[in-house]
Amino acid sequence: MREREESSNVQAQTASNRDDPATPAPADGSVEAIADYLIGLIDQIEGLVPNFQPYDANDVRRVAAAARFAKELVPQIITSVTAYDPAAEVKIFDVEGAREALRFGTAMTRFAQRLSALLDGVQFTIDSELAKAGTQALATYAWAKQHAKSPDGVGLRPYVGGMSRAIKKTMNRREPVAPKSEPVVGKTGDDDDVTEEVIDAVNDAAE
Repeated sequence: MREREESSNVQAQTASNRDDPATPAPADGSVEAIADYLIGLIDQIEGLVPNFQPYDANDVRRVAAAARFAKELVPQIITSVTAYDPAAEVKIFDVEGAREALRFGTAMTRFAQRLSALLDGVQFTIDSELAKAGTQALATYAWAKQHAKSPDGVGLRPYVGGMSRAIKKTMNRREPVAPKSEPVVGKTGDDDDVTEEVIDAVNDAAE
């Protein structure tokens, strides 16, 4: 009974939110305003999830271990307890609560899967937008390195150094440490191969 009352309250709250949204539409079309608006909508969605619990890293293993038995074992226990009176009299197992839990799992798993797909799509959209600027930046860096070697590119040389450090930091590239008894062969101090490697990877992905 309590679960049905909570469900009715949630449905009433959902209808109320549709009629009178707590988060106003973005005042302008800026990406910052849109992001703030979407975050507000997420807050509303969070409030609609019955008995919502924030992720708890300290308890996730215990919860997951117990939850994995629900799909197969709980229906069997429901059947046994309802069919065998002595088991019901022990009052260890809440049949109605278990049925509601199974319904909750089925319904909210659909929502979680849809939300996960949304998150994947948003992240891919973010990466796609950043990739446009990143590809142009890599091409500009390749040109800047060549131009800086010419007499006309003297003023560009200090900036090329910063670009180079940014690329190496992004790639987290580390040269292997050679034994002292063996000379390092092929190390020129230039990072042309770094830039070409990245640009080739980007171009291959774009094709």
